Amino acid sequence: MLAFALSDQHRELRNGGMDIDKVINDRVMLILRDVDGLRAAGVSEHNFYAKVVGRDHIGLWIENPKFEITRVRREDGTIIPPEERVKEEYTANILIPWGNVRSIVHFPQRSGYDYEETTKPLGGGVYL
Repeated sequence: MLAFALSDQHRELRNGGMDIDKVINDRVMLILRDVDGLRAAGVSEHNFYAKVVGRDHIGLWIENPKFEITRVRREDGTIIPPEERVKEEYTANILIPWGNVRSIVHFPQRSGYDYEETTKPLGGGVYL
């Protein structure tokens, strides 16, 4: 009986209810418990909007479209003088562990927005 009830609940989710897989490739508002371990990845706010690019058993993968790095060493290991350093910008995917996710706000009928005016996009410089 329990297996039947669970399969009915599962079918209901797949036929219109909410399921975490429905947020993949959508922009959501994330509310995090802590950001201390994520600052180096460009996450410095507890509440922000991000595109979800995947999920796994460890957590939620989000996109940082403007991840900046500044190289401080050349490939041969020598130091690049500060006046010669150049910022490089990349798209990066960041793993947010499930234990750090307080809530995910999904807007299934909203389209055509990137970032809210009151939220900062992900980003921030990292020195390599």
